[in-house]
Amino acid sequence: MRLRDIRHPKDRLVALSDGVFAVAMTLMSIDVVTSSRGELEGETLAQHLVGEWPVYTAYLIGFLTVLVCWINHQVVYEAVETMNTGLVWINGLQMALVAAVPMPTALLAEHLTDEGSQLAFSLYGVTFMLMALSFFVTASHIQRRGLAGGDDAAGVRRGLIRCYGLAVVWTVLCLVMCQFNLLAAIIMWALMFAVFAFPLHFATFIARRQAVDSAR
Repeated sequence: MRLRDIRHPKDRLVALSDGVFAVAMTLMSIDVVTSSRGELEGETLAQHLVGEWPVYTAYLIGFLTVLVCWINHQVVYEAVETMNTGLVWINGLQMALVAAVPMPTALLAEHLTDEGSQLAFSLYGVTFMLMALSFFVTASHIQRRGLAGGDDAAGVRRGLIRCYGLAVVWTVLCLVMCQFNLLAAIIMWALMFAVFAFPLHFATFIARRQAVDSAR
């Protein structure tokens, strides 16, 4: 029996993916725990905690990144009924990116306020761009190979594909902007976070616009 002929085999893959997301979220808390120690001589605890704000900021950014990716992962795989080897490999490579998120997050915590901040944000941006690309490839593969069941949500799935395609372009623009204006790049990333925190809403909106344009 071929892998792609197995009905509803996605449970183990989704369970493995959820475990990777959970580990990535947990790893990012290590810097926060470490930063709570090591007060300098004559420094109060309150002064020490306030001085460690870059660590907390980087933790929040990294945690939200993984959380938003997990939300999108759940949305993309919700309609999957059958799988093939290609989807297993695509998901595995995507999980490698998820597991790598703590690295640029740690760099952000260390260099958020010094001359290395631009490079740190650039590395974070590259990670985010690759993540957006992985979702675009995943959603496109599912649609192209007919791995999702039913046609009632086909328009929304196509909307998701377009969303992820736009996200790839947007992250590239963020990386370019990061070289000239770091604050503007951060604002652009924040806007994309807001959109992809609710992927189904955005995909449904695009699907409705496409349906209206097709009816004209």
